[in-house]
Amino acid sequence: MDYSIARLEDIAKWVQKNKRDRYTDFLSMREQKILLKLIKQFDDINCRFDGGFEMAERKMAHIYPKFKNVADETHIVLINAIRISGDLSKLSHRDVLGSILGLGIKRDKVGDIIKRQENCDVIVHNDIVCYILMNLNKIGKERVNVNSIELDEVIEPEIKYDDINTTVASIRLDSIVASGFKISRTKASEMIKAGLAEVNWETKLEPSFEIKEGDIVSLRGRGRIKFEEIIGTTKKGRIYIHILKYK
Repeated sequence: MDYSIARLEDIAKWVQKNKRDRYTDFLSMREQKILLKLIKQFDDINCRFDGGFEMAERKMAHIYPKFKNVADETHIVLINAIRISGDLSKLSHRDVLGSILGLGIKRDKVGDIIKRQENCDVIVHNDIVCYILMNLNKIGKERVNVNSIELDEVIEPEIKYDDINTTVASIRLDSIVASGFKISRTKASEMIKAGLAEVNWETKLEPSFEIKEGDIVSLRGRGRIKFEEIIGTTKKGRIYIHILKYK
């Protein structure tokens, strides 16, 4: 179940009224951004995010009254991890997620999935660990073994990307999308207007939206890029840029 703005706002108001902590299940990057904006509207509550390891994308939120000191707290206690072992070389991230959800588990109970050739670490809600251990024995046609592991045993993913150095006439969203995903600017503009592009996990419908260094741009069905930096300008006045295209 997705966390709507109204649902997140209800949780924040509950914490403010009852002066007690609340935890969400795993939130997408977009949902995390929405929650952060909501929290800024409240003077007496705060939140922190945790996905089980430093570079995690999907994270739980701990929403708490500001008078409570959580500086010494480490991982959210509801977060756990499992390791799936077997021949996973022919299986995709989607195969792993599909098999877990096929057990009747909701998506928001599952955090990041870190897949390798021989095994896969999955961050999960503590509620579902035992259920997965008892019921997940096959992914696709491959038999697998599943064990619970400590969060400090999780092997963080190696981020791989292609470097793209190119020139653009401007740093409009349509120009960056066209260059980063190697499509025409016309096609890029059409996809943006159709609501298929996000900048820092917010949908942008304007092809003329100006991109800044460090922005993450996603295009549905085509992946994700990072507008790393502006390197300079050419003699003809075009802008020389560096883009990272995530693999």
